[in-house]
Formats: sequence, structure tokens, C-alpha cells
Amino acid sequence: MGKAPSQVIVCYRALLDFIYMAQYPTHDDSTLQYLTKALDELHANKDILVDLEIDNHFNIPKFHSMLHYEECICNFGTTNNYNTEMFEQFHIDYAKEAWRASNFRNELPQMTQWLSRQEKIVMFQSYISRYQLEEEREEEVQEAVDGRNQDVSLVTAKRPAAPSQTLSNIQTKHGDSIPHTQVSNAFLPFNKLDVWHSFKFSLDTLGNDVDGQKGIDLVRAQPGRGESPGRFDVVMVTHMDGAESTGLHGMKVGRLRLIFRLPEIIGLYNEAPVVWPKHHFAYVEWLTVSHSPGAHHNMYSVTKPQPLDTTGHLPGEIVPLSTI
Repeated sequence: MGKAPSQVIVCYRALLDFIYMAQYPTHDDSTLQYLTKALDELHANKDILVDLEIDNHFNIPKFHSMLHYEECICNFGTTNNYNTEMFEQFHIDYAKEAWRASNFRNELPQMTQWLSRQEKIVMFQSYISRYQLEEEREEEVQEAVDGRNQDVSLVTAKRPAAPSQTLSNIQTKHGDSIPHTQVSNAFLPFNKLDVWHSFKFSLDTLGNDVDGQKGIDLVRAQPGRGESPGRFDVVMVTHMDGAESTGLHGMKVGRLRLIFRLPEIIGLYNEAPVVWPKHHFAYVEWLTVSHSPGAHHNMYSVTKPQPLDTTGHLPGEIVPLSTI
């Protein structure tokens, strides 16, 4: 930021907004208005690219076609119903890959034979999959994970990555995420927790038109090992009932430091109270989000807040994992 003129940033931002909104799987009057607004902003600022000699003109068919997107969506539905992405993928599968599998001489019979073999492999895989148990297929696709929360499609591993970790060990490995003074002054009936280093979630729950293994994303709270640094991802957490799925209202931003679950056994033989929740929890270090987006790039800035005390601990909170 600061290296390019503000008008260039507005131009590129408007173009990206238009591209992403044009791919929405559903549309209404509001989203179409946003689409039109992004296109108007692009046309209002695109001349800066000519002034800076980035391009000579914009007499390009693809730029002209953007004028008809709103009309086409109103008449024919969302763009995923009539775009050329499917046929481009077919061209890769049936032409490019088949050609690469040949010796580039008299390639047509070789390509035909290669495609025939690929179809037979797919048919055999389909035959085998019909006789696999549903549980085995889920373990194969999701790498032996379960615990899916139907509301938010969260997936955690069956077993913790680091079982029975002492609280002091957790504080050391996870970057002193929980202030020592709070833990030492708190009366806890346990001193060990089972810790997970990651969880998965379905991108489809966020409105993405994806499925299968490509529709699964991974969030980590993994401490470093040896010379390898740790990875603690930034997440968004709902903290109000009126939280929006596409905005920041009712949302907080923080760095995921710890994923854990309360123990089922206290001490050596005592069972945990039945009122204790069975779901997973997370400790999140809160980050400070700007009150309004930037005037040109329309993005919020996220910064570290001031430490709570002289020890450098940042404000944080234990939240249910399902709120992430």
C-alpha cells in the first residue's frame, strides 16, 4: 500500500469485486446492485491505467461483456448455469492430458486408447466403491476424522494430537497464550487437557459453491517442533446472536491459540460432572479491527492490541469451537 495511486487501487478492487460477485451461486436485487456498483466504479477509474501507460485502451470483448452480466443473470439465472468452465475442464481431461500420454506421433489412436482405459478405471473404481461401507468411505475421504457439527460442519480428529498435556506445558508450547497469573489463581479440578492441533470445516457453509475434498479447509493451532515454527491461524468468531454471515457485525477477529476439550476423568478415578459440555473449546487471542474499511481498498485493517499487563499477554477468551 502507498506505492500505487489510490485510483489504481480502486480500479483493481472494483474489478475483483465484480469478478467474485459475478460467480455467486445465488443472486437477489441487492447483490445485483453491488455488481452494478462495482462495474460503475471500474469504468469511473479505469482511465488511470491508460494515463500511466499500463494499457493503451480497453476495447476488449471481455470488458464489453461485463456490461451484459446483470441482464443475463436476470434472464437466465446465475452464471454457473451457462459458463464455459465445464467445457474447458473437458478440454484438459480429454485433449491435453490424453495428448501428453502419447508419444506425439500418430497421436489420435493413442489418445483414444488412453481415454478408453481411463473410463475403465473410473468404472472399476465406481464398482468397488459400491461395496465399501459408508464409514470406510468417510474415513478415506476425511482422513479418519469425525465429530462433524451439523450446524457449522466442523470436523475434528477422533483422537487428540497431544493427549494429557499439563497446563504449564500448554502455556509454553502455545506461545504463553493463557496468562500464567490467571491459571495460577484459578481453582481447577484438573491440571491436564487433551489438545488438538487443527480442525476442518466445509467451505460450502460459507456460501461457496464447492463440494468434495476441495470444499474442505483446514485451520491450525499447531505449536512449533524443533526448528519448525508453529502455526496459529487467524479466525473469525461470532459473539452476538445477530452476527452476519457476510459482514463483520457481531463478529470478532483473533488468533487461534489452542483447541481442547474438558477431561472426562478428574484425577485418577472420578468422572467429570455430567453438566460439563462435551464439545470442543478454543482459546483465541483477540485482534483489533478498524471501525471502518479503507477508503480505497475497502478492506478492514487488523492489528495487535495493547498487552493487558507488563508481561505482554494479549486479551483473549475461551469460546466454543462451533462459534468459529
